[in-house]
Amino acid sequence: RALKDKDEKIRYIPLTVCTIMLLVLEVFKQIMGIVTGYDTYWIPLHFCSLFLYFHPLACFYKGKYKEAFRMVAGVVSSCLFLFLAVYPNLIYSDGAIVSMWQYITGKGGSFFELHTVLFHGIALFTFFLFAFQELFEVNKKRDIKVIVLVYAIYCIFVGTLSQIIKTNYNNFYHSNAPFLEDFRLKLIDSLGYGGGQTIYVLMISIGTIIVPIIAYFVLLGVKKLYNKLFNKQEA
Repeated sequence: RALKDKDEKIRYIPLTVCTIMLLVLEVFKQIMGIVTGYDTYWIPLHFCSLFLYFHPLACFYKGKYKEAFRMVAGVVSSCLFLFLAVYPNLIYSDGAIVSMWQYITGKGGSFFELHTVLFHGIALFTFFLFAFQELFEVNKKRDIKVIVLVYAIYCIFVGTLSQIIKTNYNNFYHSNAPFLEDFRLKLIDSLGYGGGQTIYVLMISIGTIIVPIIAYFVLLGVKKLYNKLFNKQEA
């Protein structure tokens, strides 16, 4: 609220600080991965890895597509908000929190669990910045097209790479949800690995495109609700 009438550069300071923190955390994770023995799972191609690409673009890119990149960054934040609103245990499980605390206190634990908890906590905060500040211009017709294009490219690239290097980015290689994994295995049993896995990846891709569209309208809804309540308070 204190920044609502400030210049754009001032309004972007909180998001820029969060973005730099996310990038620094990721650099430390990659270094720790190299030191301890690298796993391809740590390559930043997960769904939430999009924070590492679109938030810097939102903060630092000033070209003709800046509003589109800013909007996508807001959608990325909104997707995380939705996931954690529905299933916070996905990130903040008892095991992850215990392991994080053990690492902080020098009693074992895992740096990677610490990274996961801190990264997603900071990333989640950026949703409220996009919801409560005017950080991008809304253009629904353009925005939907951009969302579909961005996430379609993500699905084609990461979905294919997941099969090649046999690494489970965004559940493209197999599903962490038991009912979906059972369905995937049944598809493979009936259609063979190539046919069954292809259908499974296409299903995950469709969901990966639909969820951001839903998240976009959730973000607009929260923005509208906040503005309505805020303007009422101001009046």
